[in-house]
Amino acid sequence: SVIQIKDSNDESKAIESVKTFVISERLSEGLRDIIIPQLQFDEPVDNKGLMIIGNYGTGKSHLLSVISSLAEYSEISRNLQNKDMVESCKKIDGKFIVLRLELGSVTQNLRNILCSELEKFLKLHNISYQFPTTNIANNKQSLEDMMIKFQEKFPEQGLLLVLDELLDYLISREDLVLINDLQFFRELGEFCKSSKFRFIAGLQSSLFDDP
Repeated sequence: SVIQIKDSNDESKAIESVKTFVISERLSEGLRDIIIPQLQFDEPVDNKGLMIIGNYGTGKSHLLSVISSLAEYSEISRNLQNKDMVESCKKIDGKFIVLRLELGSVTQNLRNILCSELEKFLKLHNISYQFPTTNIANNKQSLEDMMIKFQEKFPEQGLLLVLDELLDYLISREDLVLINDLQFFRELGEFCKSSKFRFIAGLQSSLFDDP
């Protein structure tokens, strides 16, 4: 069946997602050597945003569900089929509050979509924050202000934003607005280095066939 990443907002479904995911040797190396080191925040590294790239039907959304579940739910890694991965996963085990989003073919610009969703998400956790809409030199200061509010409520945890089906959104964008969207992605990715904010996007590989 088709995996929807939002299903993992339910812990019982997240456990099932982790239980049923088959981790190849190559994928376990990617998790251990790239994904987990980039997500963790206990050891300083040059953290960046992450992209999970794969064609439709290759398990990309399932992988995003597994990664976000390992980050959100403490000790869920015990359900992994690959028991060698359990120890590595302790670095992100339950360390994050996770916002999962799927983007479709919509006309609203990316900054507005994500800022609105982040505001609603924070409100659900009794955190009041609104992103500024005018007099903005860059978005990193706004993200930093958001994370200050977040850390006041969750000082020990990070905030993980997971986006899936990003290609459906990008192919609907015209040239100028697409450039603005990609610039915002760059700022999100760069902001990971200086905070406990983390960002993962799921993309179909056919993106790279498009000029």
